[in-house]
Amino acid sequence: MIKIKNKKDAIVKMKELKLNYMPLDFFDSKDKEGIKKFFDKYQAEEYILRDTTKPKGQYFYVKNFEEAEEFLKKFKSEVTVGVSYRPYVEDQILVGDIKVTRGAYGDTVDLTARTDTSANQRNIYEEPEYNLHASLDEDRVWSIPGFSKIMKYISEHELYNIIIEFSVYDCKIGINRENVLISEIRTEY
Repeated sequence: MIKIKNKKDAIVKMKELKLNYMPLDFFDSKDKEGIKKFFDKYQAEEYILRDTTKPKGQYFYVKNFEEAEEFLKKFKSEVTVGVSYRPYVEDQILVGDIKVTRGAYGDTVDLTARTDTSANQRNIYEEPEYNLHASLDEDRVWSIPGFSKIMKYISEHELYNIIIEFSVYDCKIGINRENVLISEIRTEY
């Protein structure tokens, strides 16, 4: 069984499981050399810097390392640096959190998600288009755009009984160049 205690554990586990995610790593906020190497390795239109110490912590979008240097001063200890999803919003099909629970009497799904291009992991709970607990046998879950792709991904990677922050795209993006992108996995926080 997968156990994840914090955002750092989530990143480590996503890499270990070889999941598809946008290039992402965590750094000491004073490790400018390591952060610069990340920017050099992953050339992108936009990046995001995030606080790792608390859920929904501060974050900043930047275009390059020079912009990032200014914001690194705002982080006390660790920071995650990642390639931003925002340049791909027009290609989003479904964004949400999902947990598929395997049970003796059938599998169930808990899903909170949206299909609009303004959807992201921070706003899906504000006005969810889909907010349901259902059996996987119900037709209504399979009619949700992108649902079959995220379910295939969960099945292939055996990601049962954990919360998965995901996005489904109509193009292939991320480390593994796939249609399903995992933002985070959670169990204990």
